Amino acid sequence: MLRVKGGPFMLGDSIGDADERPLHQVLLSDFYLSKTETTLAQFREFVVATGYRTDAELGEGSYVWDSLGWHKSDGVDWRHNERGRLRSPEEKHYPVQHVSWYDAAHYCNWLSERAGYGKVYHFGQDTLHDLSANGYRLPTEAEWEYAAAGGKTNKEGKYAGDEPLHALAWYSGNAMKHPHPVGTKQANALGFHDLSGNVWEWCHDWYDKGYYARTRDAQDPAGPEKGDLRCLRGGAWNNSGKHCRIANRSSRYPDFRDGSVGFRVARRP
Repeated sequence: MLRVKGGPFMLGDSIGDADERPLHQVLLSDFYLSKTETTLAQFREFVVATGYRTDAELGEGSYVWDSLGWHKSDGVDWRHNERGRLRSPEEKHYPVQHVSWYDAAHYCNWLSERAGYGKVYHFGQDTLHDLSANGYRLPTEAEWEYAAAGGKTNKEGKYAGDEPLHALAWYSGNAMKHPHPVGTKQANALGFHDLSGNVWEWCHDWYDKGYYARTRDAQDPAGPEKGDLRCLRGGAWNNSGKHCRIANRSSRYPDFRDGSVGFRVARRP
């Protein structure tokens, strides 16, 4: 993980989609963020240690990609690729796929418990969180966007780095219809890989399309207190450059999973 020095940051985009506006300043504390997306090998270690079963395993599989587009396939889970093929041991450095927001949050709690930190997420009838805990969690949207912007107060480019998109990201223009091992594209100014492209990344926040109108000059905004959808950022291997923009926001139900969704982890110092 890399430490990101916080500060003021212009969140959003003045000419982007409606949910990216208004462009406004927020204030961020220092935080840690993993250099790459969580890999298949890292997630496997969690499952082996805990016996955890993902939403895909408990439900009806996950969505896979083929010539007809996306469709749900029973029996597909985190062990499989975007087309539903079981990954080989040699593919351990690919980003884990077919994981829900809940799966990612349980992984974060396991990391916290293993390190002796306080858990952020508490599961029961409702999912509760304690952001004052020192444990691992998913990054907030603001943290994610700040890291993708290279820690710059004002975003100078559309994507997570100063190079053209094809040098930074696996996306529809170069990915050949599948994700790639993490860290194989250039890092951005802070040393992070794949914040644009490869797989969508779950963020901590509940999604609210009008949330930015209420967070001007907010300190460490972490999303609404409740909602129906959770936020995703960064775009994926099957998306155009439009979806891989730093400011682009997406959302899904927290139990959603498919072959284009993964995550990375964060924590406060």
